[in-house]
Amino acid sequence: MNVAIIGVPYDLDQPHIGMGNAPDALLDAGLAQRLKAQGCETILAQLIDIPPSSEPREQRLGQLFARLGHEVARARAAGFFPVVLGGDCLTALGTLAGLLDPVSTGVVWCDAHGDFNTPEISPSGYLGGMPLACATGHTLDTLREHSRLIVPLPERNVLLIGARDLDPLEERALVGSSIKLVRAGDLDGDPATLSRALHDIGVLPQAYLHIDIDVVDPVEAPGVNYPAAGGLRVEQVRGIVRAVAGMGNLAALALTAVNPEKDSDGRTVRAALDLIEEAVVNVQSTE
Repeated sequence: MNVAIIGVPYDLDQPHIGMGNAPDALLDAGLAQRLKAQGCETILAQLIDIPPSSEPREQRLGQLFARLGHEVARARAAGFFPVVLGGDCLTALGTLAGLLDPVSTGVVWCDAHGDFNTPEISPSGYLGGMPLACATGHTLDTLREHSRLIVPLPERNVLLIGARDLDPLEERALVGSSIKLVRAGDLDGDPATLSRALHDIGVLPQAYLHIDIDVVDPVEAPGVNYPAAGGLRVEQVRGIVRAVAGMGNLAALALTAVNPEKDSDGRTVRAALDLIEEAVVNVQSTE
């Protein structure tokens, strides 16, 4: 199996600060070597960049994500499995654009947060809390279009897993949407909950797995900007990864939101490496 590791060393549009240091941290911790040891034949690793600019933030971000989409599409065309290392969750706009057909793409979004805010309902106005709303056509149309995700992702194609820290109006918007929501506590009950939730994703031509590392409980992964208690254990997320990869249609993976500056003992980086390795090994087994 050939793997293309595509790093996006940005925290929003700011390079190499906070979450923007995650790609380097994961690569320095031996990601490529771990995948090689699992039998991956060729591993290409690169960090994408854009020149400094005084353009508006949405335009700069759109330029970055359009570049990411180009690299994802190019990797896929060359027979490589793309592993995207964020940065923040907005990078999903570029990855989805690179998969070329959002209407036929299922998304499994693992996150402590809903990422379904809009500027009108967000208490903070933080753009990093809006990627799922943007991708599904609810907000930030200019950013989505600059990212070359021209057609929004259908809500019915999205499964949100592990959310537990939702703003009140964001939660109302999610409940009123067609997005399927499996909360963190739901996975402690019926073991068939996950397989039922994944069914509609598995029948689509392709899927994208997005893992914000803060879906993991901060006891096991403390190196994040927005920790939320009551999260999933690493082993639970590994089980989700195995199930998604086992569907046979996984086209790309992203691991986002590690902040090495807050990961003093390396637990969060290790958890991220474990989850990426789990995904790649199980995609490899379906080939």
